[in-house]
Amino acid sequence: MSLHINRKGIQGMRRWGLPILLGLAILAAVGLWGFGQHRERVALENDLNNRYQMSFYNLLGRVQSMEVLLAKTLAVSGQPDDTQIFSEIWLQSEGARENLTQLPLSAQLVGRTSKFLAQSGDYARVIARQINSGEGMTDEEYKTLSNLYRQAGQLNKELHDMEIKVSDGRLSISELVRAAKEDLKKGNPTSTAASFQSIDQQMQGYPTLIYDGPFSDHLNKAQPEGLSGENITADQAKNILEKFVDPQANISYRAMATGRTRERIPGFMVDLVPTEKGSEGRISGGVSEKGGHVIWYLDSRSIGTARLNVEQAREKALKFLESRGYKNMVSMYHQLQDNRIVFNLIPEQEGVRIYPDQVKLNVALDNGQIVGFDARGYLMAHKKREIPVPKISADDAKGKVNPRMEITGTRLAIIPTDSAQEKFSYEVQGKINGEDYLVYINAITGKTDQVLKLIESSDGTLTM
Repeated sequence: MSLHINRKGIQGMRRWGLPILLGLAILAAVGLWGFGQHRERVALENDLNNRYQMSFYNLLGRVQSMEVLLAKTLAVSGQPDDTQIFSEIWLQSEGARENLTQLPLSAQLVGRTSKFLAQSGDYARVIARQINSGEGMTDEEYKTLSNLYRQAGQLNKELHDMEIKVSDGRLSISELVRAAKEDLKKGNPTSTAASFQSIDQQMQGYPTLIYDGPFSDHLNKAQPEGLSGENITADQAKNILEKFVDPQANISYRAMATGRTRERIPGFMVDLVPTEKGSEGRISGGVSEKGGHVIWYLDSRSIGTARLNVEQAREKALKFLESRGYKNMVSMYHQLQDNRIVFNLIPEQEGVRIYPDQVKLNVALDNGQIVGFDARGYLMAHKKREIPVPKISADDAKGKVNPRMEITGTRLAIIPTDSAQEKFSYEVQGKINGEDYLVYINAITGKTDQVLKLIESSDGTLTM
C-alpha cells in the first residue's frame, strides 16, 4: 500500500511539478519586466521634471533680462548704437517665449503671456529697424516702451513669487508633469497651472499693441478687402461651388452644405459627392457668405502617373483662372508634390506685379484637372489700387543694391509687409555667387524694403 502511494505521489509530482515551475518562472519574468517598466517610468518623469524646471528658471531669467533692457530703452535717444539694446530685447523675448512653450501648459492658460512676449520682441525689432533707417523715436513710441517695461516688471514679479513658492515647497513643477499626463483636466487646473492662469488673466488687462509687425493686434481685426456683393444662402453656396470647380470627366456630383466657417472670411462649407457608388473624388470647399466668392476647394481623388509637364500644367492653371474671372494673372513660383503641381499666381496691373493678391492652384499632372484652389490671400487683400508714380528710376534702384550682385532684371511691384501693409518697390533680380536673389527697393523713398533668396530644387522654386 505504502509503495502504491509513493508511486502515485511521484507520478503526481511529475505531472504538476513542471507546470508549477513554469508558472513561477513566468511570474518572476513578469515581475522583473514590471519592475523595469516602473524604473523607466520614474526615470522618464524625473527627466521631464528636470526639463520643466530648467524651462521655468530660464523663462524667469529671460523675463528679468527683458525688464532691465526695456528700462534702458527709456534712457536712449534713438541713435544707431542703441539698436543693440532693441536687438537684445528681441532675443530675450524669443527665448522666453520658447521656454514658456516648453512647459506643459495649454495655450488657454498662457496665451496672453505668450502674446506679450512675442509682441515685446517684435516691437523692439521694428524700432531697431526704424532707427537703422535713420528715423528717430516718437513720444508715442517712448510711451509704448514705458508700458512694455511696466508689464515686463509685473510679469517678472509674478514669476518670482512663483519661484519663492516652488523653493519653499508650496508649488511643484512636477505637478505639471502629472497634470500633462491627464491633459490638464478641464476646469480643474493644478495649483501651479492655476498660478500661470492667474498671471495670464492679469496680462489680459493691458491695452492692445498696434505697430508695424506680424504680431500687432490690428492684424486680428483685419477685414477681407476682396469681397463684394450681397449675402448668399447655403443653397446658393452649393450651386456656386458646383459651377466653379473643375470636375472629373463623366462624373456627376451631389452638393451638400456641411456647415459654416467663422474665420476671417465667414462663409459656408460645401461638399460635392460623386453620385455613382464606388466613385472616388469628393470635393470639399468654402464659399464666402458675402458675395458668394469661392474661397478654396480640394478634390480628394488619387492622382495617376504624370503625363503633363510644368508648362502644360501652367497653361491649364492660367486658362482656368481666366475662365473664373481672375484676369491678367501671372505665374510666380511652383512646387511639385506627388504628381501634382502647386502654382502661386498674382495679377498684374499697369505692368506692376501685385504680390498681396495671391492665388494658389493645384494641377493634377495625370490629366490637367485643377484639383485644388485657394484664394484666401486674394480675397483678403484684393482691392482697386491707384498705382503711384515712382520717385526714383529703375537705374537708381539698381544703384542701391550690392555692386557685387549681377543684375538680371528689374520690375515694379507692390509687396506685402509683415503687418499686412503694402509697399511700392522695384524688384531687382540678380545673382551673387551663383545664387539668385530678389531685392526690393522702395520706389518712393529709395530704401530697401525686403530681400528674398530664391531656392531652386528639383521640385520647383521657393523663396525665403
